[in-house]
Amino acid sequence: MTDQRFPPLTRRGFLAHGAALATAPLAALPFGATRALGQQSEADVIIIGAGVAGISAARRVAEAGRSYVLMEASNRVGGRTVTDTALFGVPLDLGAARLNMPASRPMAAYGRAEGLDIVRAPEGGRLYVNGREARDADYETFIATVRRAERAIGAAGDAGRDMPAARALPDLGPWGPSARFVVGPLDCAKELDQISTVDFARSEEHEGEEVCRQGIGTLVTQLARPLTVRLETVARSVDLSGRLVTVQTNRGNLQGRTVILAVPPSVIAAGKLRILPTLAPRYRTAVEKITLGAYDHIAFRLPRNPAGLAADETIYFKADGPRAYIMRARIGGSDLYTLDVAGDTAAGLANGTPEAAAAFAREALTREFGADAAARVVKVHATRWSKEPYALGAFSCALPGYGNMRRAFIETVAGRMVFAGEHAHETLWGTVGGAWLSGERAARQALGLIGVRSG
Repeated sequence: MTDQRFPPLTRRGFLAHGAALATAPLAALPFGATRALGQQSEADVIIIGAGVAGISAARRVAEAGRSYVLMEASNRVGGRTVTDTALFGVPLDLGAARLNMPASRPMAAYGRAEGLDIVRAPEGGRLYVNGREARDADYETFIATVRRAERAIGAAGDAGRDMPAARALPDLGPWGPSARFVVGPLDCAKELDQISTVDFARSEEHEGEEVCRQGIGTLVTQLARPLTVRLETVARSVDLSGRLVTVQTNRGNLQGRTVILAVPPSVIAAGKLRILPTLAPRYRTAVEKITLGAYDHIAFRLPRNPAGLAADETIYFKADGPRAYIMRARIGGSDLYTLDVAGDTAAGLANGTPEAAAAFAREALTREFGADAAARVVKVHATRWSKEPYALGAFSCALPGYGNMRRAFIETVAGRMVFAGEHAHETLWGTVGGAWLSGERAARQALGLIGVRSG
């Protein structure tokens, strides 16, 4: 069989205006001055959450020469981007593993300037059917079925019919389970009955993806390096009622002129961070209905490359039912692989034992490549993002009927507070680039509130 890779499978047609947001390179920040700006007890801008969006916001505030407090509840920066090198001896991204283009182009340019090895991911992927690479006709049918599903959901959303994406689908035939997995759990971290057609329709198609050999989490950590970050500082409440914003933390109170909430809405919905006075109904609804879904990696070593796969290839498999998955092969050219699961399958495995995830991976490998391949697996590690206390999920997608509520996350609250995060970008939600751009937007809004013009 020839190398019959298929083109990238993405959510929706490209919205041209989104590309224009991501062309300027990131400037280097002076270490001493930038760190000093972040060492204030009373700051111009308080930023809660040192993930991608919080780091982006802090950099923009520092570039404007304004003081900031960047706090993070955990013991590291990066949020849902984290690179581990201890588990397998090579870099493994436990969260976001790819940079979507063109939104992430400035981040990639910065990483290259810092000496990181950032390269284009292989286009598209391979398709396997019943233990063999698919025939040409299978590729064509699979791609056509996925596109048909995307068009049906997108058409409903474009027409303003905000309903469960599952209801928009026609009969998709024998490739239906595979297509439903790609457009639902894989792209949105949720099953189709939990996805808003409007939110789906507004999401941008990516021009391609890039991988960082040292890890996306490593890149994000580098971007935070010039900043002062207060780790293990848990924000418990944000009080907007006084002359200054007051943030109560486990390490005392902080005050600032404005505040940027760069935390997932799931954290607020769970009551881990209270907003005082109580959020207006519009913002409460957005917090409750723009929810995070489940997406996890089951990582394992598979020596000797039994399927003859190239580095960083994506492998799709024909699904017979809802327990579908993809595989990222030979990460960074190593013998490390991940089986990526999402939606109900990921949530179910996260609620089980680590042994359940390992068994799932071995069963999948047996089905796709044979028992001999499964027997070669040396070690397995599964992520559980829905159980991470400061994330409570992988990435956001609006529930049916609430696709328009994402706009609330782009507004200013009480003239003192703005939101940031992948959930706070209308068309690039669920992506690293969307999180970064949302942080820049939030910083511009916060600076504007205190009378500072920011380009």
